[in-house]
Amino acid sequence: MNEIKLPEMEWRNFKGIKDMPFNETKIVTVEKKKREKPVWYQKTVRRFTTYTQDKLRLQILTARLEREFPSNTAQISLSNGHSIGSTSDQTGEYGTKRLELEIEINDLILKIQEVDTFLNSLGTRERELIELKYLQRFNKDFWIAGEIMVAVRSYYRMKDELIILAAQMFGYVKREQIKF
Repeated sequence: MNEIKLPEMEWRNFKGIKDMPFNETKIVTVEKKKREKPVWYQKTVRRFTTYTQDKLRLQILTARLEREFPSNTAQISLSNGHSIGSTSDQTGEYGTKRLELEIEINDLILKIQEVDTFLNSLGTRERELIELKYLQRFNKDFWIAGEIMVAVRSYYRMKDELIILAAQMFGYVKREQIKF
């Protein structure tokens, strides 16, 4: 926080520190207001930061699918009093769970492929910036700038341009909607 002293009297009338009217000075605290990023910017950053978690989640869901639903053949539950061709409620529940799991797996595959495609389209320096900042989550921007051998201001400009480009590719925003 920055402190600004606002005197009530003119200071040039005082000869030294002893003459300063501390009781007549107001201390005003000014907080620097952090500029909030647009929703599309936040979604894009979130997409990058969850990328490694999504890859791990995909492996877990795939293993669960193989363990809980080992084959693609229909499993019909037969019970007393039912004909051979009818299925019980348990079979429908089984199919619903499998379908939900497959939909979640397909959504994760699509998200991961989109990020992979975007990263593969970048140059070495840009890819390294995204990997260090969002995938490996290094917080020190000046350190990342040093690692990719660019000035800090150039790093910030490059980072914002990459987020804008990624947001467009992911379908979060159109170029004409972007205002910085």
